[in-house]
Amino acid sequence: MTIPLLIYSCNNNKVVIKGELENPKGTYVYLQELTADGMGKLDSMVLSKSGSFKFKKEVTSPMFYTLSVGKGTKHITLLAKPGERIKIYGSAENLFKSYQVEGSFESRNVQLLTQHLDKTKNCLDSLVNVYRQFLTNKNIANIRVILSNNYQNCIDEQRQFSIAFIKKDPGSLSNLLALYQRLDSATYVLDKEDDFKYFLSVDSALYKKYKESPQVAALHANIQQLKDQKQTIQMQRLLSVMGAPAPEISLPNAKGDTVRLSSLKGKVILVYFWASWNPESRKESAELTTLYNKYKSKGFEIYQAAIDKNKEAWQKAVKEDGLRWTQVCDGKYWQSPVVNLYNFDKLPTSFLIDQGYTIVSRDLKGEELDTKISSLFEAKSSTTGK
Repeated sequence: MTIPLLIYSCNNNKVVIKGELENPKGTYVYLQELTADGMGKLDSMVLSKSGSFKFKKEVTSPMFYTLSVGKGTKHITLLAKPGERIKIYGSAENLFKSYQVEGSFESRNVQLLTQHLDKTKNCLDSLVNVYRQFLTNKNIANIRVILSNNYQNCIDEQRQFSIAFIKKDPGSLSNLLALYQRLDSATYVLDKEDDFKYFLSVDSALYKKYKESPQVAALHANIQQLKDQKQTIQMQRLLSVMGAPAPEISLPNAKGDTVRLSSLKGKVILVYFWASWNPESRKESAELTTLYNKYKSKGFEIYQAAIDKNKEAWQKAVKEDGLRWTQVCDGKYWQSPVVNLYNFDKLPTSFLIDQGYTIVSRDLKGEELDTKISSLFEAKSSTTGK
């Protein structure tokens, strides 16, 4: 009984990657490991006249590989588990666009991810090309707004696709790729502060199952580092604003008139940063309306600053959501000076300012915010009474 068990064990640590490609033309096929640190060992062989190839790899944990035909061509990415026999079909002339994969569920997931990202990148490139074609058009300002909205929609759709993919199965190894996909060399698909929860979800699911995987171990280490960094940043932000006078904000309203935050001095003020394109901040509008109606007569005001680049979309959102307090927007998006002035990188973000024009809390919501506002008026009433 010993010998068959040994044979099974050996086979279970092997990965076989083979394929049959059309139009081979004697081209080389390259298989390269993707390690946690970058590119690993590279293997190559000449495609047979029939277009077949075969690689055998000894592995002890799931591994990522890139497979390409000819130098400088677009590669495909595979995710192979020990014991898998993976087969690739397609055209040697354009492997990325034509390939099909069998024998590896995770490799099919990776294909779904990479091809959807490729579609998004093509969308963004085409919009940039259209913009260049219309640079000299007299209506370029309006065209720019339309193209910018479409550009942002492409990015948002890709982000939602990635989030849905991760949520469907947080324990899928292909999520290692989903978490770190980029739109370009400097822009990650999942780059918002709120997206960190997806990193935590994947790390929690994968680390229990695949501790031995170098890529999973690298993700886990990265998560611990990010946790430490976020905790430090949050503490610095908290200490930098609590008890400090509110920095001045001077932004235009819908009529173009400049409205200063300091014009509301003496009131309890909620400075609320939001955007027409941000679902979470718009969802909170109903809560803000309730608070505004409850405390306005006592001296409560909301100074709501939009991080938008499309002022028409901003004004439309204000009207649709029935927002009746101070609304301002400079149309500079994340380049607005208020972003650095109040040190935030997510939406919505809010600061509560007391009657002495001092920041007393940040990002309180719901009942906590209601209680805090109430306590400020009670404290003022108590002081006045004395």
